[in-house]
Amino acid sequence: MKNHAVRNIAIAAVAVIVIILFIIPGGDTNLPTVKVTRGEFNVLVVESGTVRSKNSFAVTAPRTRSMGTLQIVYLAPEGTTAKKGDVLVRFDPSAALKQIAEKENELKAALSDLDKLKAQQAADRASAEADFENAKLSFELAKISRERMQFESEARKREAELEFKKAELAFKQARLNLKNRDIVRKSELGNLRLRINQIKQDISDARKDMERLTIKAPISGLIVYETNWSTGRKIAVGDQPWPGMPIISLPDLSEAQIVVSINEMDISKIKKGQKVLITPDAFPDRKYTGVIASVSQIGREKGFGSNIKVFECVIDVDKTDEILKPGITTTNKIIVSTFEDVLSLPIDAVFEKEGRTFVYKREGGSFVPVEITTGAQNENFVIVEKGLKEGDVVSLVDPEQGTDIPAAVSDRKTSPAPASLPGNAK
Repeated sequence: MKNHAVRNIAIAAVAVIVIILFIIPGGDTNLPTVKVTRGEFNVLVVESGTVRSKNSFAVTAPRTRSMGTLQIVYLAPEGTTAKKGDVLVRFDPSAALKQIAEKENELKAALSDLDKLKAQQAADRASAEADFENAKLSFELAKISRERMQFESEARKREAELEFKKAELAFKQARLNLKNRDIVRKSELGNLRLRINQIKQDISDARKDMERLTIKAPISGLIVYETNWSTGRKIAVGDQPWPGMPIISLPDLSEAQIVVSINEMDISKIKKGQKVLITPDAFPDRKYTGVIASVSQIGREKGFGSNIKVFECVIDVDKTDEILKPGITTTNKIIVSTFEDVLSLPIDAVFEKEGRTFVYKREGGSFVPVEITTGAQNENFVIVEKGLKEGDVVSLVDPEQGTDIPAAVSDRKTSPAPASLPGNAK
């Protein structure tokens, strides 16, 4: 199809040359003329479109945990090409630095409290262990004393028994106190260590947030500023975007697409996979080819308050270069059908009067009206189905301007009018 498109363009160029070559001087033949040609013929839908990158990465404002308001302090220049790893945006780090400093001071205090707690608990445990050992010894002594009283008076036995029970009770209490102190010690240490770990996590999160305040290019691409929804203008240094707000887009220039709005009258002709001839409006000498990648099934208003509906169509460009930058406009000729080995001539050579279609064919030194049957047409040419043969020369202007349709045409059978031109071509 690419070769067909090139051949079609070549045919159009040849036709223009033929128009110039066949201006015949003298008498009635001093008229611009053209030859009827045979070849491939393409029917087109022609629409304007806008280039965009097929793949684009959106850089957004970071989602930080507790950095407060974000403020942009640096932006890489728009329109330049960033390499992967280049710095694109920097945000004011003041709040992050303050939070890190506060948390680090809090951590130092907590670690100091931990050392104090450990020292206090060590002293408390030593005291509890001493009390336990003393109670244990007293209990053992009371046990021995009670055993010695078996041959003493009942009063002495009773007294020794009470001393034994008292010592036993003190021993059990000291043992319980030592155990409870260990539980309390572990709980106090656990709570303080939990607090320390939380502070350390806060510091780690703050440092990660600090890193997020410098955004680097994840891929190479052209730097394009997004619109600040709050101000209605492009993002700028000093803006305070909210987390997740788009800041910069990085279109990948290695693959381009073109977005076209197709009139509702033509959308039925557009199909995925159709070939497209592309010309940048700013560089009319550059030609590209593409293919229809997708066609929207939902229409929208062409403009505010318009009754005309348009459908979005996306074209994948076969091969791109630095010319096809995002945002430039293009003229796109979508090849909706192709006719092989047909006769065609410029639309300007075809005339209609009273519902009849005819041309002025050169015969000898004059032009004779010949009724023809036309078929499909594009923006410049029309297929001739009947009435002419390859090589016939016809006039591009009406040699009988202002006259009624010639009798030679009126007497012939009426032929159908030319097919309506698709797309924007008229």
